[in-house]
Amino acid sequence: MIGRPQKRANRRRKTERNARRPPKAPRGQADRRLRTLVLLLVGFGLVMVYSSSSVLSLARHGSSTTFFQSQAAKALVGVIVMAIASRLDYQIWARVSKPLMWVALALLLFLALPLGTALTPEINGARRWIALPGLTFQPIELAKLAIIVWMAAILALKAKKLDQGGDQLVPLLLLPVLMAGLVVLQPDFKGAMMIGVLAATLLFMAGVKWRYLLQAGAAGIPLAALVMVLEPYRMRRLAAFLDPTQDVQGISYQINQSLISLGSGGWFGVGLGSSKQKFAFLPMAHTDFILSIVGEELGIVGTMTVLIAFVYLGALGYRIARRAPDGFGFLLGSGLTTLILLSALVNIGVATAVLPTTGLPLPFVSYGGTALIVHMAAIGILLSISRDGIDPPRREPAIKRWRWWRRVVPVGRQRA
Repeated sequence: MIGRPQKRANRRRKTERNARRPPKAPRGQADRRLRTLVLLLVGFGLVMVYSSSSVLSLARHGSSTTFFQSQAAKALVGVIVMAIASRLDYQIWARVSKPLMWVALALLLFLALPLGTALTPEINGARRWIALPGLTFQPIELAKLAIIVWMAAILALKAKKLDQGGDQLVPLLLLPVLMAGLVVLQPDFKGAMMIGVLAATLLFMAGVKWRYLLQAGAAGIPLAALVMVLEPYRMRRLAAFLDPTQDVQGISYQINQSLISLGSGGWFGVGLGSSKQKFAFLPMAHTDFILSIVGEELGIVGTMTVLIAFVYLGALGYRIARRAPDGFGFLLGSGLTTLILLSALVNIGVATAVLPTTGLPLPFVSYGGTALIVHMAAIGILLSISRDGIDPPRREPAIKRWRWWRRVVPVGRQRA
């Protein structure tokens, strides 16, 4: 055992060591533009959730505001989470990256085991939710956040070794591949694909050569094709995407109703709350196809406003990543911004028949609790990174894409 004199000596040495360290620069203000934009999107989402779900809510629950009240409560939790995350030093995520990853993997494994059947309700043929008293959440949303934090922490440390050969990538890809495999078992093919795209994005940003990324992608194509073939409904969805006029009352019903909704809005829409498609014509109007209701009620002007908002959000997010003071902040900010933009891109692509039909909410706008809170947490972390942003960023030769990004994105005003 260590005696009291030894403990006092250890504390004294620790105090002297801390005194020799240079003082940390005071943190600046969080990016107000990003915070304001996200709060506006959340507020707009509440309005559209009420408008698109009022008929369904009245039919199911006897009140037109049930879904709205639920979403408002989740939005309040999301704002609190965003505020807390924005105040925390983003470096804390590097220290908790491994526990967060293991928790996400454990939850996904729980969904795949028979033991979790009682707590995993089956909805539309899939088990993607864990139901607890007063709480239902999707582990896949936490998994997306975990993979970004974990890979950003690992790549920031090992960036110098990534040019030594493809062998360095194998350990980095084991956990993402395992996580994607567990997600496929739910089944959730689009979730597995998103994990793969997020992992590839972080590897690219960290400086991995193109040929290694292409080799990894080529190796994954046969697996993706096998997963598609093993589930007949995926092939039917692909056929409906290639020919929307096929089986308009069956597998192509949703996408045709979505296009009708978008097309009937014209330039300025039929008016807020005046949608006809929400009267049981368009399924999932308040979740996966809320953009279609936006197009019908607010027209092309409203739809384009939403698209421009997400483009601006992406520009702000990548600018924050580019101004990060270290490699971890750059990779973390890039990954979180990509997560939000990728989710928006898939949702918009599905609503406009550019992508095959799949279930994914529009960030900050669609009804849903887990995705909203995770996306708000991601914005909170971006705001935290923006507090330490500097121009020009501290040079870190290991992150090659970081140097390239500094040349592409305009340099802002240096913070005092």
